[in-house]
Amino acid sequence: MGCCGWLWNSWLCLGLGILPISVGILLAATFAISYSIAVMLGHVEPGFPYISDTGTEPPESCIFGQLLNITAMLVAATIYVRYKQVLEYNHRPEDSGLLLLNKLSCWVGMFVALGMSLVGNFQETSVLVVHFVGAFMCFGCGVLYGCLQTAMSYKMYPHQNSLAVCRVRLAILSIATLCFISTIVAGGLAYMDYHGKDREKWLPEDGGFTAHVVSTATEWGMGIGFIFYFFTYIREFQKITMEAQIRLFTGIMSLPADLERSVGSEEIVPT
Repeated sequence: MGCCGWLWNSWLCLGLGILPISVGILLAATFAISYSIAVMLGHVEPGFPYISDTGTEPPESCIFGQLLNITAMLVAATIYVRYKQVLEYNHRPEDSGLLLLNKLSCWVGMFVALGMSLVGNFQETSVLVVHFVGAFMCFGCGVLYGCLQTAMSYKMYPHQNSLAVCRVRLAILSIATLCFISTIVAGGLAYMDYHGKDREKWLPEDGGFTAHVVSTATEWGMGIGFIFYFFTYIREFQKITMEAQIRLFTGIMSLPADLERSVGSEEIVPT
């Protein structure tokens, strides 16, 4: 019974930890569902297509876009909670550098969420430029966000997180950064050697196939790395709560006199 109680308190009482968990699960589901449908319908080859290739043709493009939009919203919420968490923990004058990094990482993280939404809504076969801009925002800003958060984690050690967490984040970030560079470099080399007709079904005889596989495989690795990076927030998010405070500013809103008397300046704090 004691073991069950510990398990309940540690993992099932998720609190705000549900946010990074939801991001990881939903993003993995997006990849798996769109890939499975695209392969079954013959829209892509089974061997390591680009993630975006699996969400180009209907019906998988509809599912891909919808799930990425929801995930982008959850990513933005997770990034905001992380921002507020660091802000709440650090009030000393010597924390000014950390707070600057915190604000910068929040803005960069919002660009990650926006880029994810652009990738889902603008398919590469429809609006290629916007799709590429969104992909660079998602992955490039994602790597930058990881750099900022990892640096912040080391600054907050040992009072707010453990050294093990710092090292795990650094390891994931290092792998994601190498994947990001490999995706761009190998992808460029593959496109230079390509002489086929359908890039969504890249075959060995089309040229540049090895570089193409390296590029697509590292893109998948980068996406999986981001999922695990968000998972490192789970235990920290379990320790915090947030609540909304609703205040009625009667000086701005024109209310009937009887309603103004009944409401006044009462503060409502949902629990």
